[in-house]
Amino acid sequence: MTTTDWDLDRLLPAYDFRSRYTRRISAPPAVVWDALYAVTADELPVTRLLMKVRSAGRTRMKGSLADIAPMARLTRTEGREAVHGKVAQYWHLRPREAPIRSGDPVAFTEFAEPGWAKAAMSFQVTPDGDGTLLAAETRVHATDARSRRVFAAYWLLIRVGGAGFIRLELLGSIARRAEAAPSR
Repeated sequence: MTTTDWDLDRLLPAYDFRSRYTRRISAPPAVVWDALYAVTADELPVTRLLMKVRSAGRTRMKGSLADIAPMARLTRTEGREAVHGKVAQYWHLRPREAPIRSGDPVAFTEFAEPGWAKAAMSFQVTPDGDGTLLAAETRVHATDARSRRVFAAYWLLIRVGGAGFIRLELLGSIARRAEAAPSR
């Protein structure tokens, strides 16, 4: 498998900003995949706190990862990769969503109207010997130079303010679940 086999590479091949966090998990890929979708907001206290701060108290996270994801699912290749994405002006206190159909991978890919940022987050499951490598990759592409400049300031703020902590907490929670699963 090459990196070009990922749906993320097809949906957002060019990007201005990127973060990637990985974790090797001592469990088979199928168990890791199940754990990815079984993790709940209750297992993510840092994430809940940071999202509450980001939303000025408007967000109360409850339920599974699928229920609390802030972006719509664009693709899901069972057991291998799930990509969520959204086009918005993230730099506003309440991000403004672009006028496209949420969760439509074609609309997401083709959207190019100036003034927006296209963000995609991918969870990738790769067999790794007797375990699994789980990756959480985020990519953002601004649709014009001004949006790129404005988003750059926002990106710095969220990178310093906890986006990495969220990814690490999520990967850790998935690992704990997968490694404790009885079917291992």
